[in-house]
Amino acid sequence: MTLSVQFQTMLAMAASGIWVGMAMDTYSRFLRERRKWYWLHFLNDLLFWLLQAFIVFFVLLSVNHAELRFYVFIALLCGFSCYKALLQNVYKVALEGIIRVVMRLYRFFVRLFYGLIVTPVKWVVVTISIIVLWILRAVWKIILTVLKLVLLPMKWLLSPLLRFIPKQTWYTLKSKWLAFAGILISLKNTVKKWFRKEEK
Repeated sequence: MTLSVQFQTMLAMAASGIWVGMAMDTYSRFLRERRKWYWLHFLNDLLFWLLQAFIVFFVLLSVNHAELRFYVFIALLCGFSCYKALLQNVYKVALEGIIRVVMRLYRFFVRLFYGLIVTPVKWVVVTISIIVLWILRAVWKIILTVLKLVLLPMKWLLSPLLRFIPKQTWYTLKSKWLAFAGILISLKNTVKKWFRKEEK
């Protein structure tokens, strides 16, 4: 290993130490609460450190084909110490600023989505529902009026004939008609209740 490769390795490991410090602060910023879901936090910590080990190993592989020397660990520790002593406070302030900007952008786009898509679609659906219910109510009233106009002459025409119908047959027809009328009345009441709920 030449001196230039060794120097590049030391610089890369120092930068990796700084990266590990930044990653630790970022990770701890988003996982502050550790009293609940202990095993989940343990799994997250394990995955986090495996990821950091993979990143450091990849950097070392790119610089000197993953040849381990004692100064590699020293450079890594020096980079981490440099971050803790000089860069940690600056990075935390910058991280909080980035989080605030991202959250504001997220809220802005959510409000924009609701204002441009959800609210207009909601009003269109409500308007169409009101129009459809009004049409159904008008059609129902027309149907009832037509039935009254049709049944009234039939009642006048059939009333003289009812005298010649036997009482037993009359009672049977009357009971069936009452049952049918009860179904119509219950259906009418159901429709009225439905319309009232929709109007409210």
